[in-house]
Amino acid sequence: MVGAASMNGMRSVVFNSRGTSDGPVTSPQFYSASYTGDMRRVVKMVQERYPSSELLAAGWSLGGNILVRYVGEEGDQCPISAAASLCNPLDLAISDDNFHVGFNNIYDKNLARSLRNIFKKHAHLFKGLEDKYDLDLAANCTSIRGFDDAITRRTFDWPSVDAYYYGSSSSHSIPNVKIPLLCIQAANDPIAPATAIPRQAMQHNPDCILVVTPCGGHLGWVSGPGAPLGAPWSTQAVVEWMTSVQLELLRTGRSKRMTQQLSDRAIDKVSSPDDAQQNGSGQAGDNGRLSGGFVSQQGTH
Repeated sequence: MVGAASMNGMRSVVFNSRGTSDGPVTSPQFYSASYTGDMRRVVKMVQERYPSSELLAAGWSLGGNILVRYVGEEGDQCPISAAASLCNPLDLAISDDNFHVGFNNIYDKNLARSLRNIFKKHAHLFKGLEDKYDLDLAANCTSIRGFDDAITRRTFDWPSVDAYYYGSSSSHSIPNVKIPLLCIQAANDPIAPATAIPRQAMQHNPDCILVVTPCGGHLGWVSGPGAPLGAPWSTQAVVEWMTSVQLELLRTGRSKRMTQQLSDRAIDKVSSPDDAQQNGSGQAGDNGRLSGGFVSQQGTH
């Protein structure tokens, strides 16, 4: 995705959730399906560094859930201009139930092992917190639900795992999405089952586009120009869609980038018209490129 975005003139920022990709964790808090604080900080940082660029975002798996929740929370004030969500579990209760059906148990056990390893690597951060967390269960859990009961829901003060799953599901955020959102799902996804898709809510939100492929599993699409070893078709589809969204926002005058530039021009004109003209103030930032900041949010679910 980063390579495809770069080839289309977009800068890329990859945001890995806490504890993943060997990232350092310095406090007793891992990532959560409900916590959007880290996402908000990353977006703010990119926005401050490239104030004249359109911000775009894509999220995979649980990262897609976090992204859609963030977009819904921000509503009309969302600094991101467009977002794409791929293989988002959407309804975590349904996803959890699906983990325990037939062969899907394999995915549950493998993901639980990854969570155990993350915890063991940072177990020292939880010393003295035995009254709040079930540290034995976290170190020996055999399911995602077990880990979420031992650590995740307690970190964020959810009264139960079921309450955490219900309250953290991005399916509830769809009605509050106010920017173009592309959701790509696979009908046979064992982790993000098709039954979890809030089709009615998406149908009633004109800013949402839903694509459901008959197969593909969980992020297992392999067809496309780069298949089977390169990028799947979904990568180019997301980048092409985001490029089209940028052009449409510019055409209709709804571009956040263009709004910022017009605001800057107005400020420059009021403060010092001569200086503005001499210094070229108000021209397209970053050498006038039509470039977006592409924030990619990844998860392990």
